Amino acid sequence: MIELDLTQFAAAVCAYAPQWERAAIRWQLTIGPERDKTAACVDCETGDLAGQLIVWTSGEAELMTGSFSTGLIDQAHYDLTSPQDLSTCLDDLTQRLTEQT
Repeated sequence: MIELDLTQFAAAVCAYAPQWERAAIRWQLTIGPERDKTAACVDCETGDLAGQLIVWTSGEAELMTGSFSTGLIDQAHYDLTSPQDLSTCLDDLTQRLTEQT
């Protein structure tokens, strides 16, 4: 795992914003208060689907997506080894929110 700079996460999220906006995904980025393991998260919503990606400075990440109509929630854990791994997490989030059901 790596010591992740959350400004890298914020920049990566902002890089995905145009794609999300084209797909009608509403999103909000939050960076938590300074702690031993500070976290940042992006909350996304589109139609019936919602998603949240939380990233910690420790390099851990949790992705949760769910459907409002079914109540089903899918969760994935990542151990980031490089800042490029953020793209993998954000790609997964985007794919889950844009899948046709």
